[in-house]
Amino acid sequence: MRIATWNVNSIGARIERVVEWLESAQPDVVALQELKCTTEAFPEMPVQALGYEVAAHGNGRWNGVAILSRVGLDNVVLDLTDQPPYEDVIETRAIGATCGGV
Repeated sequence: MRIATWNVNSIGARIERVVEWLESAQPDVVALQELKCTTEAFPEMPVQALGYEVAAHGNGRWNGVAILSRVGLDNVVLDLTDQPPYEDVIETRAIGATCGGV
């Protein structure tokens, strides 16, 4: 299984580069950081067209994370469980999932 990670520093500004890279590198699972978009605004369609499932977690500010998987995407967990929450600031910095049974 090929797993990759990328700090995209704005998925909206780099979706074309991400798609080109997915086509050439063919990773099975990708973890993206610093989406800088809301969960609803994540550009899923171009990624899904390449056969990836998407789990995104963003709030439109400087953070946000996503997992792209073409080997299955199950048991998605948002944020860090069993940790004290940030009461004053809602942050979207953590996401986890089972991909391809791993």
